Amino acid sequence: MFQFAYEAVTIILSGFILLRIAGKKVMAEMTPLEMVTVLAIGTLIGHAVSENALWKTLVCIVIFVLILFLFQYLAMKYHWIERLVIGRPMLVIRDGQILKENLHKMRMTMEQMELRLRRKGIARLSDVRTAVIEVDGRLGYELVDSAMPLTRGEAEQLLAQLNMKMPSSDGNKHQLFSEIRQTRK
Repeated sequence: MFQFAYEAVTIILSGFILLRIAGKKVMAEMTPLEMVTVLAIGTLIGHAVSENALWKTLVCIVIFVLILFLFQYLAMKYHWIERLVIGRPMLVIRDGQILKENLHKMRMTMEQMELRLRRKGIARLSDVRTAVIEVDGRLGYELVDSAMPLTRGEAEQLLAQLNMKMPSSDGNKHQLFSEIRQTRK
């Protein structure tokens, strides 16, 4: 009777392990456990329609979601489980130098790394102080001071030193959050 529950647990744990083995570059934004859960739910829904197994499907989906919540809770509570379930960012660039051994650990080529840098608008490795592949597979980076963009605050300070004023801007004309601010009052 509970064979399908055992199969649900087996499927999600097996999928999680396989995605953890596959590595960070496979994911776009989800943790492996979240991705397995989403994929499994989608597959189960398809089987429920084709096999008229609605109740089994619903129980399996509930089990998947409960397992996901359990692992997320345990990951918040225990550091070692967080490392196991979610993972850690991997340093791939230090002081403008690509750490090839870390790329190899992630099974990522230099070309794939360079593609990620170009997508972020980085043209020179020497502009990068550090870069990591985050747990969700994205590239996080820190630029050296000379390559950092100038902020409005820094521009205002420079102009103040030169006894000049920043041109006024129509601040409320295109604010994305103005409607939200008005509804919170």
